Amino acid sequence: MAGCIFCAIVTGEAPAHVIYADDDAVAFLDRRPSALGHTLVAPRRHVEHLWDGDAEDVVAVARAVHATAALLHDRLQPDGLTMRQNTGAASGQDVFHLHVHLVPRWHGDGHIGWPTRPDDLPDLAEVQARLTR
Repeated sequence: MAGCIFCAIVTGEAPAHVIYADDDAVAFLDRRPSALGHTLVAPRRHVEHLWDGDAEDVVAVARAVHATAALLHDRLQPDGLTMRQNTGAASGQDVFHLHVHLVPRWHGDGHIGWPTRPDDLPDLAEVQARLTR
């Protein structure tokens, strides 16, 4: 897609530090890493959001995530790994090409981010009913 930096990266038109690639996805180092080895995994096909892709797009990314996570574990020896996928601006997505962040983690390296828990917790049975109708 014209103007999409990740499309340019997966086609080789834009520079990137690629650490894994297959026919369907590419993994490259984040230009503004949160940690050593912070990697982005994106499908080669332009898909803006998780909601827009089909199951094959998600499977392609999942396969590349699995292979890349193994590579990061083997080569960097982190204590843990944060995997994050943001869909939509409200979740923090700022490049609108589906991608997953893989962030190697070490004990004591900082806060693990998560939304603030609401004071009024939802009734789980009501939420389940809404989701399974």
